Amino acid sequence: MKKILAYMLAFTFSITPAWSEVVSGVFKTNPSEETGGHLHIAFGACSDNKELSCGIIKTAIKKDGSKNADYEHLGQLMVWNMKDAGGGKYKSGKIWDPSENNADGSKKIYSSKMEMNGDILTVSGCILFFCKGQDWQKVD
Repeated sequence: MKKILAYMLAFTFSITPAWSEVVSGVFKTNPSEETGGHLHIAFGACSDNKELSCGIIKTAIKKDGSKNADYEHLGQLMVWNMKDAGGGKYKSGKIWDPSENNADGSKKIYSSKMEMNGDILTVSGCILFFCKGQDWQKVD
């Protein structure tokens, strides 16, 4: 009887979907070293996989605090395919820094991970051994 119960439990857990925590809300990036402005990144489930987190450039803010409605990258993905690793950590995603491109003009894309701690989202990205990171404050 115990074996039957064990098999039933194992079967139940094998067909139950694993619920992934998706990052949601709007986060403020650190100020740009070039312009002094910052971005607001809107996070939610990725459109092609609802179990992964993606972040889209929602608003660009100039150094003086005014909105930059002409910012060329509005609406573009900045963070994508972040997989919930549990405990507020996310892994295996990609991040693009709009202030950096490759010599040929293509986007410089980093392998990325994130960690949520209260209202702070720590984001980091690496290409080979070169890594950068920022702490983004939740604003909405």
